[in-house]
Amino acid sequence: MYDLINQFAQTVVGTIPPEHVTDYEWLLRNVRQASTSDYQKKYRRFWAMNAAQLSPAFYTTYFSTLATAMSHSPTLGSVAHTLHAASARLSGQKSLQFSFATKLLHMANPDSPIYDSQVAALYFFQEPSTVLQQRINGLVAFHCFLTQEYARVLEPFLPQVRLRVARSWAQTRALRSGDGLAAKERCPRQDASFFDFD
Repeated sequence: MYDLINQFAQTVVGTIPPEHVTDYEWLLRNVRQASTSDYQKKYRRFWAMNAAQLSPAFYTTYFSTLATAMSHSPTLGSVAHTLHAASARLSGQKSLQFSFATKLLHMANPDSPIYDSQVAALYFFQEPSTVLQQRINGLVAFHCFLTQEYARVLEPFLPQVRLRVARSWAQTRALRSGDGLAAKERCPRQDASFFDFD
């Protein structure tokens, strides 16, 4: 799987719109402005949060938690619980916003992986559909796997990866401008059988 991704790395990077990278960098650089309306507007648009149709109370809790995470690292499980408690819609129904929880922690610590349906599909992970605490436990365990897997795969090659991404990004920008020819969760160590992926 990783060999295939490597093979088409430059093509993949070339599909990322330049403004997407610029917006992401701005959000990371200015994350301490999480309490401001301008930052929240850009953040919600970048992470497509508006489509979730969550309440103003949810966003108040979300950005308050993000601001707190900059000085006090919460666990992923605690963030998931906090956001779930604030997620009630007009019907009173709550939802587990686990992907948004991982994005929150990623903004506070960019080394923390993001979870969403595309990441789950890549690793053939099926989200638990049991009671809330069991769902959170299963998702946190998978996130721990992602953290360890990313470190395992990327660490030996990080300097080369950064260089390749930088070069690909520079080539993409040149093409599009016409100037040229584009607190951590305690994760138990998992053995190879924890997730049966090839």
